[in-house]
Amino acid sequence: MNAAERLARIEAAEIARWLTPIPRIDVAPLADGQGEDQGVGNHFSDDGSLLPDLGPLTDFGSWASVLSTIDKRSLTTSGFNPADPNFDMNAWLAYSEKFGTNPFFLNIQNEYRQNTISSTSLSGAIDSVEDMLKSFVTENTFDAIVTSIKKIAQLAVENESQTQKDNYQQQGVISTLESKMYGGYFRTSVEMTYQSGKGYEQLTQKIEVLKIQGTLDFD
Repeated sequence: MNAAERLARIEAAEIARWLTPIPRIDVAPLADGQGEDQGVGNHFSDDGSLLPDLGPLTDFGSWASVLSTIDKRSLTTSGFNPADPNFDMNAWLAYSEKFGTNPFFLNIQNEYRQNTISSTSLSGAIDSVEDMLKSFVTENTFDAIVTSIKKIAQLAVENESQTQKDNYQQQGVISTLESKMYGGYFRTSVEMTYQSGKGYEQLTQKIEVLKIQGTLDFD
């Protein structure tokens, strides 16, 4: 077996492993009066810079479509349904693992931040993600993502059967910047408490922000 054959064998094994669904684990149930929900959005960012020819991947039409296909496979193998408002801890964690270990990225960066927010001020959340995102998205896309962060304060629908709930948000990004193609997402989680007559309000507390960003391997 020569070096090229050995590399091809390793790559085939990596892809097969990545395509294998992750088994579900037992998760402790929520206490009475507690709930969890989620929201997922996606953004496309393009600075107009040139990318290499697709070569044998011409049928995909664009590198963005290639990256979108990788993301969709991450969704299916993890069981993560972005359209479901009900939070599934198993799928949430499995998608993070699948996307963050896919064999089609040259490199993957992970960043985690915490900051303080309140029901009247989300500046902490915006400060947490600003430098995270500006490294791989255009200004317009950054503004759109900031707008989505601000909506955290308006996410909850009144439900008096739950006195407290956690809200999880994920914003996916496919971005072309300076002739590189990036795929990534950032996640925020925040705790809310129910106030009679006012609906859910955020507690003055810390917001958690996670970013995973990868650079697509054109080869």
